[in-house]
Amino acid sequence: MPSGVRMLAEFAAMVLLHDAYFYWAHRLMHTKWLFRRVHRLHHKSRTPTPWAAYAFAPPEAILEAGILPVTALLLPLHEVTVILFVTHMIVRNVIGHAGVELFPSWWLRAPLLQWITTTTHHDLHHSHGGYNFGLYFTWWDRWMKTEHPEYPSRFMAVTRSTCPLKIPAKEKSNE
Repeated sequence: MPSGVRMLAEFAAMVLLHDAYFYWAHRLMHTKWLFRRVHRLHHKSRTPTPWAAYAFAPPEAILEAGILPVTALLLPLHEVTVILFVTHMIVRNVIGHAGVELFPSWWLRAPLLQWITTTTHHDLHHSHGGYNFGLYFTWWDRWMKTEHPEYPSRFMAVTRSTCPLKIPAKEKSNE
């Protein structure tokens, strides 16, 4: 069995490769032709639930699963690393579709954590399909200018609300 350091490096490489693969595949699936034929079923869930996390048409499932053979061709991988990666992939996908924000209000203020996608980040993708294509990290969306412009304010509204992911109405000023 490889050392823990090697397995950690394999895992990190898999997550980084998958994040890039997912962003570009997901963005491609939002082109008009592919969306209708491949990705529309997944987006029937406007406010996602964990049940929607893996609700896709067979062509999308094949595309989503494509990351495993790609990483196996590019990296030497231990079986345990692959099992940990697949577990991580499932858990993160379910978190993204939880329908309830699971991260605390200070999350976006933490320099290292602000790059990790939240439930609100992906929820905005389902309600406004042209934004927030990332899976694990927000950096592709930021670099490609596809992050929803209201993501930080929506995240703060949701985490301060007593009704998660229900964005409170804007307060009227007394002017």
